[in-house]
This record gives sequence, C-alpha cells and structure tokens, in this order.
Amino acid sequence: MTTVFCALKPEAEPLIRELDLKPISSTLYESDDVRLMITGIGKLNASSSAGFCLGRYGVSDCYVNYGTAAGARELTGQTFFAGQITDAGSGKEFFPDIADTEFKHISLVTSDVPVSEINDSCHIYDMESSGICTALRSAVTPDRMIFIKTVTDSGTPDFTKTKVLIEDASAAVISYIRKISAKKPVNGQENGDYLNELCEEFKCSESMRIQLKQFVKYQEVSGNLGEFDSHIASLRAKGLLPAPDRRHGKKLLAQFM
Repeated sequence: MTTVFCALKPEAEPLIRELDLKPISSTLYESDDVRLMITGIGKLNASSSAGFCLGRYGVSDCYVNYGTAAGARELTGQTFFAGQITDAGSGKEFFPDIADTEFKHISLVTSDVPVSEINDSCHIYDMESSGICTALRSAVTPDRMIFIKTVTDSGTPDFTKTKVLIEDASAAVISYIRKISAKKPVNGQENGDYLNELCEEFKCSESMRIQLKQFVKYQEVSGNLGEFDSHIASLRAKGLLPAPDRRHGKKLLAQFM
C-alpha cells in the first residue's frame, strides 16, 4: 500500500480521479494499492493525519506527500523531489528518499506561516512536510518517504493559475505513484527466519521489531546489508548478542541504529 498525503482537496483531485480512489470519508480515499488522505494546511494537521494513518493502518510500503509549494518565479510550474527538508521553526533537518530521478531534487523549507516574494531558486517552501516527517520517523525509514512539490507561485498565489498548474503537473506525479505502488516490497534477508533470529537476539518488543525491520530494509536498498551483517557478527563475537533481556536489547538497538 502507498499512502499519499495532500494538504488540500484541489491538490488531491487529479490523483483521486485518475487513480480511481473511492471515498472512505470526506478526507480519506482508497483503492487496492493507494490510500490518500487530505490533511489540511500546516504542520500540526499534517502530523496528526500521518500519525492517524500510522496508528490505524500500520506501516505502509511507501509514503508520498504531494502538493503545491512557493518558490522563485523561474521555478513556477516545475515539479521537484524534496531531497532535504528543513523545519524553519526548529531548524531540524530531514532527508527523505531521493533515489528516483523522475523529478529534479531541491531543498524544501517548511514554514509555520506563508512565505512571500521568494527570490532564492535553491529552496522552495511549504507548510506541511516537516510535520509528516516528524510523525513518521519513529516507524518509517527515510527511503520510504517521498516528498513531491509543484511550484505554483512565488508566495502570492493566484488560485485560478494554481488549479491549471496542478492539472498540468498531475500526469507525471500520477505515473510515478503508479510505478512505486506496483513495486513489490523488497524480499531480502529482513524477512522470515533472518528477521526472527535478529528479533530474538535483541529481545524485541513489537515496536522494536518494526524499527529493526525498517532499518534492515534501509540497509538492503542502500546496498549496505553486507556491512550490517558484519556489525551483527561483531556484536555476537563481543558477547553483546544475544541480549540478556529486553532492556539491554533496547539500549543496544538504539546505539546500533
């Protein structure tokens, strides 16, 4: 399942229509492989919606946040992957997935208030992304978070033009969502006996198991699984694994990750 977050319904409408998503409620739409939630504007709304989906449905295969952003005038109409997200209020930084190349990469700043008269072409601005990152990061690895933004204005939106720009951009975004939704989950060593053995050694609770599973998957997709196995072997050689109890396992897992 791919979970998509959009702040406003006009941003979501092309996706709902073309992906044939059926309404579950006024803010939630689904098909067999895509779930879309309209979050409302701002970090708090976005964070609450992401937390709701995580708590209600568990961890999805992938999370996509799609919507509009403000940027320099020369960027208007272009669609980007956010390769770095900075929360303007706290200064915290997040680094979501940038493995794909369908769209150019850019730095995104999440602001608590609308930003106007933007001249910097190196950054774009929204009001939701860092909230979604904050809500998901305890259970979802960065390789499963994707932030796609279409620049529609430089801080003073013209909503008649915004609708046209969103419609023009939607075909490429929908094609990308279809592509990632059709991917089968990575079937590597994180499944089956391998994961069960690790969880037993770390004395994992269910939440620890989710963290460990996501971490192992991240190592696999980033090509670091061999190094991961070497670290595990080193812990075993030092007598740190198997952990004597869950408290030690939790501390060891936190240090390891």
